[in-house]
Amino acid sequence: MRGWWRSASIATRVFAQTAAILVLAAAVAFALLAVDARQEREREAALASQELALAMAATPTVRQAVADAFERYPDDRGAAIAGATDAMQHYVEDVRMATRLDFVTVMHPDGTRYTHPDLEEIGREFLGTTAPALAGSTFTEVFEGTLGPSVRAVTPVLDDGRVVGLVAAGVTIERVGSLVVTRLLAVGGLLVATLSVAALAAWLLARRLDRATGGHGPEQLARLFAAHEAALHAVDDGLVLVESGAVVLANDRARAMLGLGELATPIPPDAPLPPGVRAVLDGDGGQVLVGGRWLVVARHETARAGTTTLTIRDRTELQRMTGELDAVRTLASALRAQTHEFGNRMHTVATLIELDEPRRALEVATAGRDLGQRLADRVVGDDEEPVIAALLLGKAAQAHERGVEMHVETHLAPGTHGIDPVDFVTVLGNLVDNAIDAAAERAARAPAGDRDAWVEVYLDEDTGSIVLQVSDSGAGLAPEQREQAFAPGWSTKPAGAHGRGFGLSIVRETVERLGGSVEIAAGEVAAGETRAGDAAAGAVVTVLLPRPGAAP
Repeated sequence: MRGWWRSASIATRVFAQTAAILVLAAAVAFALLAVDARQEREREAALASQELALAMAATPTVRQAVADAFERYPDDRGAAIAGATDAMQHYVEDVRMATRLDFVTVMHPDGTRYTHPDLEEIGREFLGTTAPALAGSTFTEVFEGTLGPSVRAVTPVLDDGRVVGLVAAGVTIERVGSLVVTRLLAVGGLLVATLSVAALAAWLLARRLDRATGGHGPEQLARLFAAHEAALHAVDDGLVLVESGAVVLANDRARAMLGLGELATPIPPDAPLPPGVRAVLDGDGGQVLVGGRWLVVARHETARAGTTTLTIRDRTELQRMTGELDAVRTLASALRAQTHEFGNRMHTVATLIELDEPRRALEVATAGRDLGQRLADRVVGDDEEPVIAALLLGKAAQAHERGVEMHVETHLAPGTHGIDPVDFVTVLGNLVDNAIDAAAERAARAPAGDRDAWVEVYLDEDTGSIVLQVSDSGAGLAPEQREQAFAPGWSTKPAGAHGRGFGLSIVRETVERLGGSVEIAAGEVAAGETRAGDAAAGAVVTVLLPRPGAAP
């Protein structure tokens, strides 16, 4: 039995326990009603007996007959009893039958009966208490007489203030019980009907619980809940459950990432939340900046209307590592391009020397020296700057390979920018890559003779901020495209070797992390050149980066 109970589902347990409670409650209620009904019937019987006894004692017929018998009783007891019986027996019995009592007895003060339903009991002594009545009081009691236990009332018959007789009226307990049984049968039927309805309701509730719990027992659910809690708070992702704008569940990781602290759930929609959190809860998902950290939010609509599950991942470190990787790739690509160009140039120089053309070899060897020397003179200055110099030299080689002329102008004093070289390479490298792509692609589509392609890089400092500005001769962007250009994956180019739409996204994320700003504007159209619309004037991307330690 215990094994079955432990393996039973919650629905089965609820139904069994509810049914047992209902049956027990019905049994207790029936027992209490039975006791109450019996006591009530006894009270009713006592009241009816008392009223009839008083009425009979006040009846002239009874008073006269009792008074006459009382006067004759000392001289001729038998004649007195016979006379009283003849005068009252039929009358008393008619009244008893009409009132549905079991007995009405009129007697002498010493207890000798004048009347009785059983004629053989007439003349015999009354069984019961008479002392209170002889003292002039009316009382009721339960006593076992000749008809069995009965509820009776005894009252005196007075004549000129004397107690000349007694009247006793009553109902047997057996009859009271039969009346109680009749009432209890009706009550029992009502209880059975109520119990049936309650059992049906308990069964329906059990079925609903069975569907809601999947037929699992409480021990299974407890284990599942414990596992759920352990998994919920152990996962590295943030999990949030939102119902009608209110946060009803948030695990530890989500609280840490959203800065919810010890706010008790549910958190109402109008509760004050840290900046950016409401964008996470009400937005469409994607990347959201909250408290200086980039969070990737995925929304999952549930089958229940108005309920949404949010999965939150912290991508701040990943973005930083992605930026570093992108910077390394950019620098490596630039260095490969530079190495490739220098390799080709050295082969050409060697060949010209073998052909006894030293002047031509010198010209080839010194070609592009001005750009390299200018970059070396203006950018190389301390342990950080060679990275930037190498980047620009490499990008110049890449631009040259693709037929793009690259101009660099810098007014930065060596060692003054103070920005992490990796972040600097991430920002500047992606901007130059996009500019080279745009200039080369427009030149490729332009008619012969109109294929001038260039990229300009301008580095300067303005009121404590580092200014990076990259311009190109490409097709540019329409005004409505300039904000879209920063979205991850957006690009005007097909996915391929020259970009997949993540360069400007990484630039913006890095710049915002450093506390700077970035904007795209249209370039200026050269004199005598005709282009259609703003999008044909090239693009100018300007980045402002606060120099570490500069006064705000």
